[in-house]
This record gives sequence, C-alpha cells and structure tokens, in this order.
Amino acid sequence: MAAGRGSIRLKREPNYWEVRAYAGRDPATGKHRYISRTLKGGKRDAQRLLTKLTSELDTHGPTTRHTVNELLTAHVDHLEARGRQARTIEGYRTIVRGVEADPSLGTTPLARVTVKTIDDYYNRLGHRGLAPGSILRYHSLLRSAYKQAMAWGWTATNPIQLATPPSVPRVGRQIATPEVVSQLLEETRRSRSPENLVAFRLLAATGARRGEMCALRWTSVDFDNSRIEIRAAMSQLASGEVREKDPKTHQIREVGIDRNTLGLLREHLDWQKRISMQLGTALAEDAFVLADFTIDPTGGISIQPNRLTQAWRRVRERVAGANDMRLHDLRHWYASTQLDAGEPLPAVAARIGDHVETLAKVYAHKGHRGDHQAAEHLSNLLDSDPNSVR
Repeated sequence: MAAGRGSIRLKREPNYWEVRAYAGRDPATGKHRYISRTLKGGKRDAQRLLTKLTSELDTHGPTTRHTVNELLTAHVDHLEARGRQARTIEGYRTIVRGVEADPSLGTTPLARVTVKTIDDYYNRLGHRGLAPGSILRYHSLLRSAYKQAMAWGWTATNPIQLATPPSVPRVGRQIATPEVVSQLLEETRRSRSPENLVAFRLLAATGARRGEMCALRWTSVDFDNSRIEIRAAMSQLASGEVREKDPKTHQIREVGIDRNTLGLLREHLDWQKRISMQLGTALAEDAFVLADFTIDPTGGISIQPNRLTQAWRRVRERVAGANDMRLHDLRHWYASTQLDAGEPLPAVAARIGDHVETLAKVYAHKGHRGDHQAAEHLSNLLDSDPNSVR
C-alpha cells in the first residue's frame, strides 16, 4: 500500500511490516533511493513510522550512517583527485587527524551534528592551546566538507555555516628599514654562499615567494630586457619531498629587475658554469638559478626551499633589528616600499602575484608615507582659517 512519499506492506504474519520512505535520486548515479525499516505492530504503527522517516529525510537528508571522520576523509580524497596541491592536501590531512582524535565529534553521524556541537568543538580546541588562526582552518575545511556532503546527498543541512569560530585579529607586522635589508644582504655576501645571496636579493627585488625563486630557471631570465618570468614554484612537504607546481595564483607573470640585481645574476651564471666545468660537465641550458650542485653537477636540481629559510635564520642573528624577521617578510618589505613609492595597488599586486584585496589587507601596513600624507592633508583642512581667501 502506498502512503505519501513511500509505501508500507505486510511482510509476513503476524504483523511484520516493511516501511519504505523515498529518499530522492542519488546525485552520483541518478537512481532512486529508499530507506527501509521493518516493524512489528499494526498498520497504523507502520503509517506513523513512514511519516517519521519522511520527516527525518526532510530534516537530515537521506542517510545518517556517515560520520564526520568519514566525510572529511572522503572530502580530502575528492580534493586530491581533482588536483589540489600536495602541500595543501597534507595540511588538510593534518586537520582530519585532529578531528579523528576528538571522539566527541569525529565519530558523530552527520545528522546529529548541530551548531552547538561545532561551537563546543572550537572551544575545546581553544582550551588545548590552538591559536584562533588554526581553529579557523578547521572551520574552513569542515564548512567545505559539509557543503560537499550536501552535494553528495549525505546530509540536508550545513551546521558549520552558522557556527562561530574565533575571530582572528589582523596585526600588521613591522616592516624592516632599507638599512636593515641592506645589512642582511651584505652579511649574506660575507658568508660566501652565492646561491643564498642571489636568492635573498631576488626576493627583496621582486617580492616573489620563496618557492617561486627555487623554481626559477635560467631560461626564464631575460638579460636583454632586465626581466624574469615566474612560471612555477617549488613546494616542500613535511616529509622533505620537493615538488614543482604552478605558482600560487596559477598565472605566469613577468617582473622587472634592477641593473644591480641583473649584474649579480650574470656573475652567478658565470660562477655556475665554472662549477659545472670543474665537476667535469656543462651547465644545462634550463638549469635552476638556485641549483644544488652536490646532487646534480649540471644544475638540474633546485635547492630545497627549507634550506633558504635555515640560511636566512643564521644570517638574521648577526644583524641588529632583524631577530624576528622572517624570510617571507622580504615580500612584505617589497610590497610596502612599492606602495610607499606611490605605485598603484593593481600594479604591485600583479608584480608579486597576489590579489588586490589581499594586498590591501596584508601589505598596506600602518605607517606608510601615504598614510602620513593623508593625515597631514586632513590636518590642513581642519586647521585652516575659515576667513582666509582660497
């Protein structure tokens, strides 16, 4: 007998009923889905069960068997299959392991997760010492996973959307002075590590990312037009494995370089050619600018990104005022000095390979010359003599 969005039938005597509630089409296969239950009782009991099942389907979706752990694992696998970067996947799997370590959430069926469940979980993470920024990464992955679960038909709601992760205050970092950056480069020169000097100089002169410099090849250096072309980036996983990938914004970009940086590159190219000859071979045409000759005498293997960071930490310890300066802060320094010089946001964003919105939020720190100019202009307006002739 059909009843509403399902059916009931007497399965066997005495009074064993099969109740089937229609759960819609499977988004993956297109086939019709049903939830089936067996009940011992009267016909009215079976009808009440059917009403209950259809109500649960409307509220929670067609299945309540999948847990949060299962969803996160399936979601990250799905992202990896769609080509998400290996380092990003590695970070996601770290978050998944963190959720799995919390039985109050990880083993909970999706349909039983409420906004309160998620808020309580964020509070537990905070009490364990996780920073607000780290908790926000958990929130982002959970929210996207639940969105995928809705597309898969695993749940009908996304409680993560209404959850309240901690706010992350944006604190502008102190930008190093040109004198400090010059001292860092001079200290690197005295350390007699040519690849480190070239790397730090390029990072300061272009605002590029560490991984992008590690992936730079001589075929992407245009000596005639004083430009480099950023086509790829090196990504280093926690295991130490290094992979070449597209730049962060997946766009190839050209960046102009000054004549002193260009001269340093010429000297470095000549040095690499001599090293290759001493090792009994020739420098490859597409050799890396930051090549590791201990592995490949032709320059066909780049140095590891982490090696640059380690070298930077050693250098900054010997320069006053640079003790807490990160290698990535050379990117901040470049963007900030360009903005101070009056360069428009879109132009600077294009050079460093970032979005204008990100540039405005992250790199437009307080204390720029433009900020002071705006303050002085406002002061002139407020303090002007109203009776003066303009």
